[in-house]
Amino acid sequence: MQLVVHIPCPADTDHVRALNWARQAPCFITEWIDDRKVATAVFPSLPHGIETALQVVGECVRLTGAWASINGRAISSLTRLWQRLDCYRESLGAGDPLRYCLDKSAFFNTLVGCRAHRCPVPCQFICIPCMKIQQEDPALSASHRFKAAAASAEIDWCPRLHLPGEGDPQ
Repeated sequence: MQLVVHIPCPADTDHVRALNWARQAPCFITEWIDDRKVATAVFPSLPHGIETALQVVGECVRLTGAWASINGRAISSLTRLWQRLDCYRESLGAGDPLRYCLDKSAFFNTLVGCRAHRCPVPCQFICIPCMKIQQEDPALSASHRFKAAAASAEIDWCPRLHLPGEGDPQ
């Protein structure tokens, strides 16, 4: 899985912190794009470098003009990306990653008061009631709805994500 973080390069304190972390990425490039200097931190094979990637994304959250992509797909929110990367990082230490994800999802649903405390999707970032509201097309099969919901939640890149219909036990 490849993560690329693009950072504009003004010389203020917030940008300097982000750039200092970005320089620790496996690949770091600065270039001029449309008369603006931009730094690019590339993490070509996560989870290798996940700790540094989390720091870079975290420092970029408050930077105007910073953005990221995973596997070539732009991510809409650096904050959302940080949350998902942090969850993925935590799952790397779990003996049973599927159980880890199910437990996180159940805990999150309990915290937010979801009536479906045990959603069939083992990811805290995908909510079945929300998914049903977003996708009312009855022509879509359940597995396609789960895939569309994962893409909408920008978590479809996660290697730990096991959606119903993919042959994995629930």
